Amino acid sequence: MEDGALIEPMAVGLHGVSLAKLTPGAKVLVIGAGPVGLAATFWARRLGAGRIVATASSLRREALARHMGADAFVVPDAAQDLSTLAADVLEGAPDVVFECAGQKNLIAKAIQCVKPQGDVIVLGFCTVPDQFVPAAAVWKEVRILFAVTYSMREFTHVANVFDAGHVEPRMMITDRISLDALPEVFEALRNRSTQCKVMVNPWLS
Repeated sequence: MEDGALIEPMAVGLHGVSLAKLTPGAKVLVIGAGPVGLAATFWARRLGAGRIVATASSLRREALARHMGADAFVVPDAAQDLSTLAADVLEGAPDVVFECAGQKNLIAKAIQCVKPQGDVIVLGFCTVPDQFVPAAAVWKEVRILFAVTYSMREFTHVANVFDAGHVEPRMMITDRISLDALPEVFEALRNRSTQCKVMVNPWLS
């Protein structure tokens, strides 16, 4: 059941990485280390990426990102912006940037980070008005693709990969709770925490 619950975010990540059509050895930046960002990291590692850098606003998910295939994890600060950090670690600007956090201004940040004629794949689900300067993307001839969900073939492929024993994504399950504990835990998840995927087990007492 837990593997089944992980198939959906893993399939979303697979869909985005498939759209990117990674060339062997591609330099990759993944913005966001939630379930979708971790899934994108997992599939980028297995579908052609060379070096992968993951980033988030804190180091809470660094171990998870590395477990899923990231070579490095960076947190930008006032002294050094993300494009500089990523390029330093990758030894050049990324060929592909996956925006997986869905926060305002991250598409603009991805355009800033990606190499000329590179690809930005938007997997994040931003629900507020956002903006970026089209000239910044035009000047670099950036290709921007927005990805949504997955296909049945991708969903089935993830299940088959789990069935074959590739179960690294299980590390995303950071807690298992009973139905009785659900209201309290749900409220706690409204705030920042160390949780990634919390599984509800109705038979857990």
